[in-house]
Amino acid sequence: MFFEFKFWHHLTRPHELALSLQTAAMRKYEIRVFFVFLAGLLIFACKDIWGMGTDSLTPLLATMSLEDYTLARIASLVGILIWALIYMAFHYYGIAYILSFITSIPFKRLLPLQLLATGLLLMEKALVFFVFAVKGAAASVSFLSFGPLAATVLENWYLILFLNQLTITGALIIALQYRYIRSFEGVKEQRHLLWILFGIHIAMALVTAAVGFIPFETLYQDMLGGGN
Repeated sequence: MFFEFKFWHHLTRPHELALSLQTAAMRKYEIRVFFVFLAGLLIFACKDIWGMGTDSLTPLLATMSLEDYTLARIASLVGILIWALIYMAFHYYGIAYILSFITSIPFKRLLPLQLLATGLLLMEKALVFFVFAVKGAAASVSFLSFGPLAATVLENWYLILFLNQLTITGALIIALQYRYIRSFEGVKEQRHLLWILFGIHIAMALVTAAVGFIPFETLYQDMLGGGN
């Protein structure tokens, strides 16, 4: 018996996807994986080409030749595409492995769930980019998170970056993961599953906020000879 993986259909019916995986074989899944990863690369590339997150390159235009600046932008684009692959692979494979370890659900049966979660994250990034592009300006915090509110009442930049990772999309992903995992028979840790999912997302937010303190501007300048 077979069933077809449909991204939009199963995004709102994760329990149906979980039940289908336990009774039938899935078709047309690989092509969906390809299109989600392709869409992710396009979104990250568009953000970099538009200039979102590339503030550290702007001063180079005044100190370098046009050719060197062009090379810097190309390097930035290549770097963001590599980061996009790492980002999507972590959410697709990495989180699936963590959930498999916690719940005892086979790793491969969690990949469809994480494809839906990765797609949601990419849709969030696409929406934020679209709004910033329309406004012609960008901010370091997302309007879909607690970041803007935190920036008005807090001075600690780490806490602001941390709260910026707590988004509406994150809540939707937790609900998606909870409904999907609960639909599998014999799942371990069902009693504390929701708290475990919250804990995973909080830990990821803490790590991501810490990454925000990496001095990328200094690294760019050192790589291009600006640190000499």
